[in-house]
Amino acid sequence: MTIPIAVAVLATALLVLGWALAAWAVAQWRRAQRDCGAATEALTQQQHVSQTVAQVLQAARVALWEADTRGVFTRVDDTAARLMRVAATDLVGVRRVADTRDADHRDALAQRLADVLRTGRPLVRWPNLVVTAQGEPVWVSTTVVLRRDAQGRPVGLQGCDQDINTRHRLVLSLQAAERRHRLLTEHAQSILYTIDPAGRLTYVSPSWQALLGHPPDEVMGRDFRPFVHPEDVPLCEDFLARTLRERRVLPPLTYRVWHRDGSIRYHRSVLAPAFDDDGRLQAVVGNAIDVTTDIELRAQLERVATHDALTGVANRRLFIEQVQREVERNRRSGAGLGLLMLDLDHFKDVNDTHGHAAGDAVLIAFVQRCRAALRPSDVLGRLGGEEFAAVLPQVSREQLQAVAERVRHEVARQPYALPDGTVRTVTVSIGAAVALPAEDSDALLQRADRALYAAKHGGRDRVVLVMAGRVL
Repeated sequence: MTIPIAVAVLATALLVLGWALAAWAVAQWRRAQRDCGAATEALTQQQHVSQTVAQVLQAARVALWEADTRGVFTRVDDTAARLMRVAATDLVGVRRVADTRDADHRDALAQRLADVLRTGRPLVRWPNLVVTAQGEPVWVSTTVVLRRDAQGRPVGLQGCDQDINTRHRLVLSLQAAERRHRLLTEHAQSILYTIDPAGRLTYVSPSWQALLGHPPDEVMGRDFRPFVHPEDVPLCEDFLARTLRERRVLPPLTYRVWHRDGSIRYHRSVLAPAFDDDGRLQAVVGNAIDVTTDIELRAQLERVATHDALTGVANRRLFIEQVQREVERNRRSGAGLGLLMLDLDHFKDVNDTHGHAAGDAVLIAFVQRCRAALRPSDVLGRLGGEEFAAVLPQVSREQLQAVAERVRHEVARQPYALPDGTVRTVTVSIGAAVALPAEDSDALLQRADRALYAAKHGGRDRVVLVMAGRVL
């Protein structure tokens, strides 16, 4: 009995052990299944991430490549092959990375790749030109890092080229435009500026200094008014206000400005208001040109056309116009108006004896003496030869007589020094007339001329006054 019982116990133990082993095996199998599923899921996720990264890089036009220590391609991705317009087999093991670049960048890239291999420092975002198989240049930004083996030894390079062709060409275009703008603003003979509605200069071009003497940084941010002649400030204020109110470019405005040295310059300016799509004011852009030379030349031409070239007094045309204006003014005001006709006595003898240069010297000195005797408001003119005239506004008969006698005395007071070294006494005959309320300028001139005729034939060097046709 003892032996069979022992056998039964042993068999039972073996059976239990078998069940335990079977359960353990099942558990291990299930764990293996779970680990395999997790690994499969992780692998799938990794592949998804890799695909996503590849899609992102492809969308960003980032070309990936690897090269050995000689700089020869060992691997390129599809983006790299498309970027260079060749098959991957035409690159891998065949061409150096530097050989795919423009001639101006080839040696520089080779040197930079050698530096990465030598120092281990990466090359980061270096702009350079790739040349495709068809010869088309494409701007790329190149980044390269060193590849090492498990022991840390350099085994090659890993790099990427990002296509920046459109962006870089735009940057180059903008830089070129900026250079052109700087060239124009620095050398233009006009001032470009922007001004806000309050009249503050927010920008002035470098030409401001060349034309007005102030460095631009001393001008920007300041009000325009101190730079403008005080009499012209209201004109400029109205010009800016009208431009903003009417929202358009107005005809140019000419005004006076101060140069830094204290001199006055003339500028002609236009303003252009700039608005955004919603109609909001963005800026007021101005362009001012220096027209000082033009205005001075015009003034000189007008003076030549209206003044006697020798003596500088009004010529016959301008003097007659002045008399007409004064006659009209006197009719309105009744303040009184007088006219003097002056003729140098025996002037022909001066010319015949001493020459025309002497005659000219006498005429110039005569005018100087007349101006010293006349009032500041009186206008002196040369009617021709040695005949002159003066119109005296706001004068009575007594005042006219006194001024005429003062002129006669001043002319004869001192002999005239002639160019040949001689001196000559010169006198003047004067006809004077006081304007009548109803007469015009022609009638006034004729009466003064009759008075001059009387003075010449009455012995010269005298004043004859005519009143209402009567010689006094």
